[in-house]
Amino acid sequence: MKDQKVLMAEVALMYYKDGLTQQEIAVKLDLTRQTVSKLLTSAVSEGIVEIKVHNPDSKRHELQDKIEKKYGVKACIFGASNNSEDLRAIATIEGAISYLSPIVQKGGLNIAISWGRTVQKLVKSFPALNTLNNTVYPLFGATEHEQSYYLPNELAREFAGKLSARVKYAWFPYKVDNEQDFELFKRTAYYKKMLSLWADCDAVVVGIGNNTAFRLLDPDFKGDKDKLKVVGDVATHFFTEDGTIIENKDLTLRIDVDTLMAVKTKIAVAYGDDKISAIKGALNSKLVDVLITDEYTAKGLI
Repeated sequence: MKDQKVLMAEVALMYYKDGLTQQEIAVKLDLTRQTVSKLLTSAVSEGIVEIKVHNPDSKRHELQDKIEKKYGVKACIFGASNNSEDLRAIATIEGAISYLSPIVQKGGLNIAISWGRTVQKLVKSFPALNTLNNTVYPLFGATEHEQSYYLPNELAREFAGKLSARVKYAWFPYKVDNEQDFELFKRTAYYKKMLSLWADCDAVVVGIGNNTAFRLLDPDFKGDKDKLKVVGDVATHFFTEDGTIIENKDLTLRIDVDTLMAVKTKIAVAYGDDKISAIKGALNSKLVDVLITDEYTAKGLI
């Protein structure tokens, strides 16, 4: 007669590896099904079989820990069922909604938002919430771009509507043509009011642009060696992958980099293989405190 532990191992292999049912094993080994069941139970208790449950959430937690240790930020990573761009976008946006909803529901916050496709997706997907005493406003002046995701006042208005919040508009342009107009707008009451709002900001919600935004907003991009190293931007503050900030010298009216850095909670929502270098640069630049992304993008960051 076979050694009991040898028999346990044989039954376990047939059950767990070969996929046979307990009845099929019983027939093959001339045993009763009840005996096979007892042998499988004993195999676990004797340590012959070790059962491990791999929780997909634990893998995401591991990714979060690695990113937090590497970059010194809080990471919130959400799972997509596969690597398709659409599903990664859905996972990231839904994750951002679940992260932001309890924050805005506390009320009494000054919230500034950026622009871009991802921010627009977030705003449009955000559920209507009845929050109290929140104020929403843009991080820069108005643009003439036709794309709706580059209209900061409109994005602020729509997001404020989702939160039942007040909205404040930037009644000045993002970029002016000459130094004289630049100084003139900086002296307006509208601009000074927005400066005070930016300085009193509790949280910002931003996307992370890659260097295509730099090319769009800065026509001299190709003529500057330093700018050629740019991998992305946060609120049109540009940086290299190692986090070195390379500021535009053009006439733009937006939150300055020091004020942005001073905001207590800077939440970035970003995903995609084309954004890996840009997200690395944003995290290294310290323009981001909280990163919300999908697990496939997270893997690219480590």
